[in-house]
Amino acid sequence: MYRTARRQARVFEHLDAAFPGGASVGILGARGSGKSTLIRLIGGSTLPDRGKVRRVGSISPPIASGQAYHAALTGRENLHFVARVNGFDGEAATHFVARFADLEQVIDQPMSTYTRERRARFMFAASYAMPFDIFIADEALFGGEGAFRERCSELVQARRAQSTLIFTTRSPQMMRRFADIGAVLHGGRLYTFPNVGDAIRAYLSIDRNAPPDAGGMPDDEEHEERSIEEPFGPLV
Repeated sequence: MYRTARRQARVFEHLDAAFPGGASVGILGARGSGKSTLIRLIGGSTLPDRGKVRRVGSISPPIASGQAYHAALTGRENLHFVARVNGFDGEAATHFVARFADLEQVIDQPMSTYTRERRARFMFAASYAMPFDIFIADEALFGGEGAFRERCSELVQARRAQSTLIFTTRSPQMMRRFADIGAVLHGGRLYTFPNVGDAIRAYLSIDRNAPPDAGGMPDDEEHEERSIEEPFGPLV
């Protein structure tokens, strides 16, 4: 329940779901269906006004979110802070991000000085740099450009093989590519399907503006994702 100056807005009604550990769960939903709110509830940054959210294992900040980073700190300092809070090795995370995202020359510079592309590469690499049990993503599973984008896609596949992945999307292609289990968020309720294809068909019958389903063929679905957050002020 969200309260505004004029009224109360109920986002979910009798929402009840269980996601098996080790699975990759894709949640389809139209714009305004509450996908971002659901990810915040799962991650713990938003608390339910009734009921409980139970998590087993460590859970990542939302992928590509800038909420965990401070503009005045260097990339290294930010990674050490997030790692320390979650009980991980900060230097190992820094080494991974610097190498994977090709940021060795700027990892010790304030993040406010990073270009847009460097910020994107940092945040996506940082999202997967620590061995969380559960990774969550609000639409943006990976990003960047060119070769980095391809490396990110391979990294997502590697992480989903080792951990639980829960992500929201409007893209049927993204579902086919990364989900083991499908769900549809509609009318304040979450409908789960053991078969991803069934989830896609149910979703397409609801959202007429959804990107077309290419039936698992190669696609460019990432462009349907939300732009990466820009928490550090004007671009350099």
